[in-house]
Amino acid sequence: MLAAVVALRVAPWGIARAVAAERELRERATLLARARADLGDAPLLRDSAGVLTHAVVALAPKLLSGDTPVEALADLSGRLNLAASRNQAKLERTDQLTDSLAAGRLRRVRVRTALEGDIRGVMGFLRTIELGDAVLTIEEARIVAADPSSGEQVPEILRVEVTVTGWFLVRRETVKDSLTVAGKGKGET
Repeated sequence: MLAAVVALRVAPWGIARAVAAERELRERATLLARARADLGDAPLLRDSAGVLTHAVVALAPKLLSGDTPVEALADLSGRLNLAASRNQAKLERTDQLTDSLAAGRLRRVRVRTALEGDIRGVMGFLRTIELGDAVLTIEEARIVAADPSSGEQVPEILRVEVTVTGWFLVRRETVKDSLTVAGKGKGET
């Protein structure tokens, strides 16, 4: 009778425990192998971080100057004004658009600009923006003829509205301060 209890109750329980222990041991061995592989890739990650840092430093001359949105917007507006004046286009207005896009310390600023000019002036303006020193992107452009029925002796005047974006780099202290303030609860500032 005792042999029957051991054979029917204890043996299956012991076998199930042994199988579970072996499965857990295999899972831990797999996890350990993955951890060792990840640790083996750590120098590659350090190298990647160095390459990324160098890439951001190389990008710095192509960013807008200033480390606040106001300074970057002033630089962007100045570049747009210069591009318009060099291409005999009349800059009518530049409106700031809200933008909260960020990538690490990089921040984006956007403006909508309206200008008038002939076809050469408009094309020169757009070319200057796209091919200039700073990385500026024309996200949206709308071109309309001001007076489509003007005579052939008069150059056709085009009205243009463009949305232009540019990037600038904030200081580390500014990022840390914004994270600190954002992380504080109500009444803790």
